[in-house]
Amino acid sequence: MIDPEIELEDVEALGAGAVGEPGARAFYLQARSSTSQLTVLVEKEQIALLATEAVAFLDRLADEYPEVVVSLPEAVAELQEPTVPLFRARLIGLGFDPERELVLIELREHPASEDEDEDEDEDEDEEADGDDDAAAEDEGYVARIYATRPQVRAMAARGSTVVGAGRPPCPLCAMPMDPAGHRCPRWN
Repeated sequence: MIDPEIELEDVEALGAGAVGEPGARAFYLQARSSTSQLTVLVEKEQIALLATEAVAFLDRLADEYPEVVVSLPEAVAELQEPTVPLFRARLIGLGFDPERELVLIELREHPASEDEDEDEDEDEDEEADGDDDAAAEDEGYVARIYATRPQVRAMAARGSTVVGAGRPPCPLCAMPMDPAGHRCPRWN
């Protein structure tokens, strides 16, 4: 059985990127250590939001936990082959471990909602002899990546660059435009 919980603590590189042509790209977050590589499929909007929120989070953290300024080049946050994702992240969270001064990026395949928790409690009452493997599959993968602040800043910079390299937005509706244009809903 594959363990649905993954923890990467000795991350050597943290990356964000896209594969494919603008308009048909797949976006990924990737963490690499000396012994393994984790690639997770994400949405373009998730990369954009993570890049923005990670920088703001680190800036707020610097007030209480001063940061030694070490800037890594954006190139260290590029994807490396193979880019075969283990799962698609539906939920991404940020945290901080003050003892180790590492940033936590948590990626969840299935977001836990209150409705699901209530349903699970009812199922547990009805089926006390339920299969543990089935419960793990229902929860999906949870990956916790512990990275340094410079690694997170480099990933955020790379993510912003990748998102910005896509199709330009339409000046009227802000939807992405192909080189040949697009059917703008505002022209109706």
